[in-house]
Amino acid sequence: MFSLVLALLVAQNPVPAERSDAKGLVVMVSRSEGLTPIESVALADRLSRALWEARLSVAVEPVDALSRLGERRTPESCQGKPECFARLGRELGVAAVVTIDSSKVFDDLPMRITVMETQEGRVLFKRSYTASALRPMEVDSAFQRASQDLAKTLSESEDTSIAEALRSSDAPRAPNLSPPAYPASDLAAFSQPTPLPVTITRIGAGAAAVTAVTFLVLGLVQASRLQEERAPGVSAWTHEEAMRLRSSANTRFALSGVFAGVSGALFATSFVLPWEPSPAK
Repeated sequence: MFSLVLALLVAQNPVPAERSDAKGLVVMVSRSEGLTPIESVALADRLSRALWEARLSVAVEPVDALSRLGERRTPESCQGKPECFARLGRELGVAAVVTIDSSKVFDDLPMRITVMETQEGRVLFKRSYTASALRPMEVDSAFQRASQDLAKTLSESEDTSIAEALRSSDAPRAPNLSPPAYPASDLAAFSQPTPLPVTITRIGAGAAAVTAVTFLVLGLVQASRLQEERAPGVSAWTHEEAMRLRSSANTRFALSGVFAGVSGALFATSFVLPWEPSPAK
C-alpha cells in the first residue's frame, strides 16, 4: 500500500523543480581542430555576444562554464553526444546548450552550430556556417546570422516553454555580456600571420634565386675558360687542369639547380600561406 502511494506521489511530480526552472543558455566548443585554446574561447565568446544581441538569454559565460565544470568534464569529452551536453547544461542550471563544432582549414573556418535543450537532450537547432578565420568581421557576421536563425526557429516552435526559457526577461544573464565585453580584438589570434608569413617566404625565394643565378654565372665563366687556347688548336690547360675546371663548373651548375629548386618551392609556398588581413573597419 505504501509503495502505491509513493508511486502516485512521484507520478504527480515528474519533473524536478530545478530542471523546470532552468533559464538561459551557455555556449560550448565541442570540437576545434586547428584552433588554439585561446582561439576556441574567443570563438565561444563571440557567439555568446551575438546571441545576447539577438535578445537571447546567455546565462553563463563560456570561460565561467569551463571553470565550473572542471578539467574532467570538458565539452570535448562529450564527443558530440547531445545527452552529454544536456547533462553539462543541467549542472550549470541552464535551459539549453549551444555547441560549436569547428575546424580551421587554411583560411576557412567551417562551423556547425547546434542547440539542444537540457531537460531531455533534444536538438532544437542545427546549422552550418563558414567564415574566414583571418577576418573577425566575417566570423561575427556568421554568428549574427546563426543567432537570427535560432531566434526565428524558437519563435516558430510549438514548444513555447523552451522559447520562453531562452527569451525570458527575468532569466539570468552572464555579468560580462554587455558592451563592449567582446570587441573584435578578442579574435586577434585569427588575424595573426602564420609562423612563416608570405613576406619572409618570398624574401627567401628571392635570395635563393639570386644565389642560383650567381652559381650559374660562375659555372658558365669556368666552362668558357676551358675554351681558351695557347695557340690555334692548342689548349691553354693541361689535362689535369682542364678536369679540375670542368669539375668545378659542374659543381656550380649543380648548386645553381638546387637553389633554383629551393626558390621555386618557396615562391609556390607563398601562395598557399594566408596574407595578413587588413585592419577591420
